[in-house]
Amino acid sequence: MIIRSKDKINVNGKNNPVWILDTDALTVTQNTPDAEPNVTIFNSDHIKYHLHYSAEYRPARLINLVNDGTILSYLTNLDRSITEAIERQVGMMLENDTEYLRAVEVGDLVKAKGLENMDRLCAREPIYAAMVYV
Repeated sequence: MIIRSKDKINVNGKNNPVWILDTDALTVTQNTPDAEPNVTIFNSDHIKYHLHYSAEYRPARLINLVNDGTILSYLTNLDRSITEAIERQVGMMLENDTEYLRAVEVGDLVKAKGLENMDRLCAREPIYAAMVYV
């Protein structure tokens, strides 16, 4: 889904939207009169899932964010918040994981990394439910 802002700007004799959100390409484009378009690409799964969920169930919210010109800061803050929440949760899980602590203690970094990855996957589900699919 591509959402273009209502506000237009004259770029090379054309009226282009100031903001363009492409939920499939995970990009936000900002057109300015004196420069090339500024394209921000998001590559995290949680932003992809959030945009696809929002496009299907809450398209009015996305349209408002694009029209207000706040879509880029909204997605940037959401990306950072979700990443930090996952890392905090993984940290708390690893502090209490005796198998992980034992693997680190004996220097079995492959096992420790595998356990860390497993905890990261386990942490995603509740965080996605609370922050992505809303």
